[in-house]
Amino acid sequence: MRHDGRALDQLRPFSLEPGFIGSALGSVLVATGRTRVICTASREAKPPGWLTHGGWVTAEYAMLPGAVRPRARREPDGRAKEIQRLIGRSLRAAIDLEKLVGPQGPVALTVDCDVIEADGGTRTAAITGGMVALALALQTLQRDGVLTADPVRALVAAVSVGVCPLDGAEVPMLDLAYTEDSQAIVDCNVVMLERGGLVEIQGTGERGGFDRSTLSRMLDLAESGAASLFAGQRAALEGGGAGRIVSS
Repeated sequence: MRHDGRALDQLRPFSLEPGFIGSALGSVLVATGRTRVICTASREAKPPGWLTHGGWVTAEYAMLPGAVRPRARREPDGRAKEIQRLIGRSLRAAIDLEKLVGPQGPVALTVDCDVIEADGGTRTAAITGGMVALALALQTLQRDGVLTADPVRALVAAVSVGVCPLDGAEVPMLDLAYTEDSQAIVDCNVVMLERGGLVEIQGTGERGGFDRSTLSRMLDLAESGAASLFAGQRAALEGGGAGRIVSS
C-alpha cells in the first residue's frame, strides 16, 4: 500500500478554486494533495517586439521561500526557468495564437504560477491550474470585446507518473507525492491535450534505463489521471469562475 493509502492508479485529492485572486484577469488556486499553486493570467501592455503575427502566451514559475524546507531562494534558478518554459510550451499547445488578435491588435498574456506549498508535482499542478487561469482570462477578454473568437483549441493538463519501490517490488504509480518522487526509479511528467495527443513527456531513469513496456504502462496511468483532471477543469470553467471542484 502507498504511504497515503491510495491505489496505484489514484490521484491525490485534487481541487480547483477559480477566482482566487480578485484583481487578476483570470486566477485559480490548484491543489493536489499538499501541493498548492496560485495561477494568475494577466494581459501584457503590449506584445513582444519580435512578434510578427498572432498573439502570445508565456509563463513564469516561482516557489515561495516557505513552500519547502529548508527555505527556498526567491531568485529563479535553472530549475525554475526550465519549468516555466515547460508551462509556456504546454499552454501554447492549447491555444490558437492566430485568434489572439482582436480589433485593437495582438494580445499577449503571461500566466504566473506561484507555489505556496510543495509536496511533489508542482510543475504538473501549475500546468493544470495555469490552463484554467488562462481560459478564464480569455473568457473575460471575449466578454469585453478585446477578442472576437475563442482561442482555446483544447484543454491541457499534466500529471506525474513513475516507477517506485513498494513492498519489495518496483511498480508504476500515478501522481507521485514527494516521498515517492524522492525514491523513484523512473520519474516521468506527462502533458496531454483533452482532445487527445501528447504535448510533452519528461521521463528519466533515475537508477538506470527503463523499457518501452514500462513507458506504455506509465502513459496508460497518465491518460486515466488526465481524464479526471480535464473533468475538474471543465467543471471549474463551466461554473463561470466561481466555486470549488474536488475529486479524489
